[in-house]
Amino acid sequence: MDFIVFIMALLAERFLPLVSWYHPNTALTAIFSAIGKRIYKAAEPNSYQYLAAALASTLILSVVLIIIVLLLEFAFYPELLAGLILYLCLESKAIDKKALRIAKLTKQNQKSAARELLKPLVARDVTKLSGAGIIKALIESLILRTARYYFVVIFVFLVLGPIAALAYRLLTLIEQAWRSNIKPNSPFLKPLKITLFIIEFIPMRLLALTIAASKASKLSMHYIKHYGRHFYQTNTGWLLSTCSASLGVQLGGPAVYFGERFNKMRIGTERLPIAEDVPITINRLNQARVFWLLVVVCIEILKNI
Repeated sequence: MDFIVFIMALLAERFLPLVSWYHPNTALTAIFSAIGKRIYKAAEPNSYQYLAAALASTLILSVVLIIIVLLLEFAFYPELLAGLILYLCLESKAIDKKALRIAKLTKQNQKSAARELLKPLVARDVTKLSGAGIIKALIESLILRTARYYFVVIFVFLVLGPIAALAYRLLTLIEQAWRSNIKPNSPFLKPLKITLFIIEFIPMRLLALTIAASKASKLSMHYIKHYGRHFYQTNTGWLLSTCSASLGVQLGGPAVYFGERFNKMRIGTERLPIAEDVPITINRLNQARVFWLLVVVCIEILKNI
């Protein structure tokens, strides 16, 4: 029963994704953003920033998770509720659709419209991005969002259960909401970043190795060694390194946040990405998705033999 519900949740997210304007995540993001604005004090010392962020995120998780645990405890069919939680935590198909639309607009030289669609997907300033910059930022966001909001969610769900998957997804929503108003190097964000780094350590690397195995394996390992291990965040570095090698394009590089330039490492020495690379990126991620779905199915079959 549990496995059937799991597959149903994956199929529902793939073929019946919720529109963002009535998805619960939209309301939650607005609430978390308001909480962040309320407690964030840029002039306060680092100790205040760490404590405020840790207490606020803990309080948010506690309130939501207690409610969900009670619902699971008294539900007639807790498996179905667990499947609903997974369905609401997953986000992949909607990102793919928006990415293809942005790529099409960029190819048609409608850069202003492309930037407006890109803006909600990234925390960086997009107003001065060139066509190549739009596509590069789009591909990076597509890779990282799919990794976090699909692969890591499923990994946590299968290993630790629906409550843990929901807790992880709430942490990503909190970070996303707070980053929209706070610079990425702020100590206020550090507790969340450390927590997410620990949770994502294994699944991000498994995804990176899966993509590396599909194409350009030697180059991918070379990129991980020379770029990924020295990136500002190694989970992200591994994943972008293997995708850069697989696509044969340059990723990473400087980005502007709230008027300040952050000199992030460039990954790769190949050409800059173009609009045609976006569907190829989606295809690479879909290949990894199918591979790991087959692995999960095989494990389930072996368990029942």
